[in-house]
Amino acid sequence: MLTSYYCERMGLTEKKYKLTRWRVLLYLCLILPYSCNYSGRQTIVYINSYHEGYPPSDEAMRAIREAFPEEEYNLQIRFLDAKRNPSPEWLSQAADSFANEISGLKPGAVILSDDDAVKHMRSFIEKNPTIPFVFCGVNWSAQQYNLPRRNVTGMLEVLPLRQAIHELIKIYPDSWNIAILSENSLSEQNNTLLLDTLYRNLGLTPEYHLVDDFGSWKERFAMLQTTADLIYIPTNGAIAGWDAAEAQSWVEANIKKPVFTCDDFMMPFAVFGLTKIPREQGEWASSSVKKILRGTSPEDIRFTSNSLSKKWLNQTLADKIGLIPDSELINDTTIIQ
Repeated sequence: MLTSYYCERMGLTEKKYKLTRWRVLLYLCLILPYSCNYSGRQTIVYINSYHEGYPPSDEAMRAIREAFPEEEYNLQIRFLDAKRNPSPEWLSQAADSFANEISGLKPGAVILSDDDAVKHMRSFIEKNPTIPFVFCGVNWSAQQYNLPRRNVTGMLEVLPLRQAIHELIKIYPDSWNIAILSENSLSEQNNTLLLDTLYRNLGLTPEYHLVDDFGSWKERFAMLQTTADLIYIPTNGAIAGWDAAEAQSWVEANIKKPVFTCDDFMMPFAVFGLTKIPREQGEWASSSVKKILRGTSPEDIRFTSNSLSKKWLNQTLADKIGLIPDSELINDTTIIQ
């Protein structure tokens, strides 16, 4: 009776009324998923292990932001802040908070950058096999996290460390030991285990100096000028009280040995650098997420590692230690003063 009533009111036959009703239902089925999700914008969650202002993750994050513009995507960014707040309690609580948010947002994919985010979201990844996860910036290997391949893919961060050491050994063939002076963080603790064999296979004996504060870094830096043949300074983000201007002055006043790095933001304190390009990580992660949104399964996107690098020479510090680079080292090298 209701159908006849509405047909009469709208001037339709019952057959045309039913056809119109089905068309409306079909239209609603097509548009409702998008209208309920920010007017068609797909939600992407990005969890950065560190904080805004830490150069390597800033470059990767910039690439991610550019790949997911606001008018097309609902990009939600969260910071784990592991460099400044490394306590297990803080990181566990932050990860739990992010997990609750992700459950409510129902994102098309989640990007995790660097080791801390992957480690502390590991349980949530396992419990949510229908959510795709893409990681980037995990150092050297992800085997320690035993990630489920069905919903995870990623790009490892492999530093051009072997190549950098090769370049320096050509100049300093009598080098027998290498000192690693860095922050006391999860990533650097992992690296002492992952890279020990690399150093030894190159004929070097490594010693590790992972410090918590700037005063300790300065003290170790000065000491190593008399005990080490090569000094590798990977990063400084978790070193409490770090003062870039004071560090640069301290290095210039105390440097005697070849100090090198694989991160460009450390070049004011190093003679030589063969560095990664962090943006590559963000670009790859963004590209992979877009493939997933188009229907590709994460397990069909193979794990990979970065391939781009850049060569640097700090001329001021090279002069301090009497390093006169040959034409091969200078080739395609960015010179800074």
